[in-house]
Amino acid sequence: MYEEDLDFLRCPKTKSPLRVAAVSVRGRDGEILEGELAGPAGNYPVTNGIPRFIKDISYNESWDFKWRVLDGGRAFNYRIIDKNDPAYAIHDIFDRNDHGGLAYRHAQGRIVLDAGCGIGQYSVKLAQLHLPRKIVSVDLTAGVDIFRRVLLKRYPTLIRRFLLVQASVFELPFLEDSFDYVFSLGVLMHTGDTLKALDNVLRLLRDGGEANIWLYCSEPVAYDAVEPNRGSVLTVNNIRPFLRRTRVAMFWIHLFRRVSHGMALSILRFFSSDSIYRLSRVRGFRWIRSVFPMVEHPDPGYRLINHYDGYVNNWCDTWAEHEIFPTLRKNDIAILGMSGWRLGIWGKKDKRLYRSTDKN
Repeated sequence: MYEEDLDFLRCPKTKSPLRVAAVSVRGRDGEILEGELAGPAGNYPVTNGIPRFIKDISYNESWDFKWRVLDGGRAFNYRIIDKNDPAYAIHDIFDRNDHGGLAYRHAQGRIVLDAGCGIGQYSVKLAQLHLPRKIVSVDLTAGVDIFRRVLLKRYPTLIRRFLLVQASVFELPFLEDSFDYVFSLGVLMHTGDTLKALDNVLRLLRDGGEANIWLYCSEPVAYDAVEPNRGSVLTVNNIRPFLRRTRVAMFWIHLFRRVSHGMALSILRFFSSDSIYRLSRVRGFRWIRSVFPMVEHPDPGYRLINHYDGYVNNWCDTWAEHEIFPTLRKNDIAILGMSGWRLGIWGKKDKRLYRSTDKN
């Protein structure tokens, strides 16, 4: 972090300004690599250039394990933003939530928050395509350290455009109404309290600012769909294959929550191996994919980390639009678009909209 980054940070408990209390290592350009920040409620370390506001990550240890051990600096998720990689077609959330190319434009030249950045692939893509003035990328886990490593190695010219922060979404070191644009793609439903996490993030958005949020969705079921021009809908008949696959996936999720972490990891390594992957693609053995729904990617490391993500997360609730809307309304978010890949919502904070409606 740089000393000018203090403008974006506040004590997570009191929301008072912080100051640099000590610097033990600086970079050549003045970056604070090792040091300490101080505020009314205590001191906060800066290590590896990252201010740290979290000591306990126990409410979601699985994500920290995913980045520290399974990824370990290999930055598998950067495959997601490479259109030439098979991972892009499977998992790219960024482009599937661009809402016709409009949803990221508000970030240009402005102050942005990436809430739950992980190892930073979407922060980098936003920085490259839409040129925000500053991106504050925050995550609970050691993913921020991998993110920094990737920036130094692959995108050194972008370093000063980022402030990486390790903190909990339930105790964020920022002021309300301090960001022009906030986005969070596929993260908040992994916190154990999705609505509170969403509320905490949206409160940081300035009036007139925009938000782009994507969560795991609860699938709707159209019980009767016969009108012409209805489009593609989920009916009782065509949802059955999806439900079968979901039931199998839920079996594994519930199993992994009941066995030791080591046993769960051994099972995942087996199903992520090259031998099982190749066998599952041979006629007569494709039933393996029905027994264990797997990521269809040729890299075993990418398969393993995404199988772990899907099956061993502490929290992964799914949500419907009507469940999310009260939190949007509470934070004055007017919906501008809804992603075709649910549940993605693009909105704008307008403090007059709902208040004028309530008066009427």
